[in-house]
Amino acid sequence: MKNRGKTLEEHREYLYKIVRLKLFFLHRWLAEHPEESFRHVIRNRVDIYRKTDANPGPMTPEKLFFDSPAWLEMEEAAGKMYIRYKTEEGAFEDAAFAVFRPSIDARCVRDYEDKTSIRRYQCGCFRHDPEVRDKERNALEFHIMNSLAPDSFLDHPDYVKQCFLQLLEIAAEKFHASRIRTCTWLNSLPKWVAFFPEEWRKNMSGEYLSVEWHYGFWGQFLSARGTFNERYGAYLRETGRLPFYPRASWCSIASMRQKCLEEIH
Repeated sequence: MKNRGKTLEEHREYLYKIVRLKLFFLHRWLAEHPEESFRHVIRNRVDIYRKTDANPGPMTPEKLFFDSPAWLEMEEAAGKMYIRYKTEEGAFEDAAFAVFRPSIDARCVRDYEDKTSIRRYQCGCFRHDPEVRDKERNALEFHIMNSLAPDSFLDHPDYVKQCFLQLLEIAAEKFHASRIRTCTWLNSLPKWVAFFPEEWRKNMSGEYLSVEWHYGFWGQFLSARGTFNERYGAYLRETGRLPFYPRASWCSIASMRQKCLEEIH
């Protein structure tokens, strides 16, 4: 297979486009939610901080230093651009992006070479929380990444099922959990839901429309290669809505194991 992994310049282009999209979203969200502050939205509903050189840690740091002088300076400057261009969506996006671009450039190589996120995934395309947080259901929460880039892991069902079997064993043996659970935009995608037993569909929550900063919402704007998903980005710009919103669900380890073993070929 040819190496179709993204280049450094493609990663830089992704960072530019996703930050621009998030600035567009920020402006639109504030217009529709005037009760929220600029500071709250830029810190909690979009993820720009981690893509700048104000982030001293890895791509997924354990702590966010929103009180750092480097970040506060950019945040304040972007906030002034919002006040100046409160009724001019495009002008705000251009002006605010100009504030962040030098810091994005300063971090770009470090961001591109960062492999710490990959190493956190204990079960191929899945990683589990360090403890059972859903005590009521005795369910271990898990998280998802595309560990087969430049391919999509969704196109390799046997691999996904083997990763699930590994996760299920850890959940049962190490954490004495009886269920697994996750909340992700993928739960709105039929190709993903097809991996699960009927129990997963029956327990599915409604859509979470209160957008948050993390990949549970924003992961859909990454292509399988880790580049910018142009089609989904265009959809957000055209409609003001994300293509998919996260939904939560859970199922028993027993039913999930049976589903995996029945369909592995």
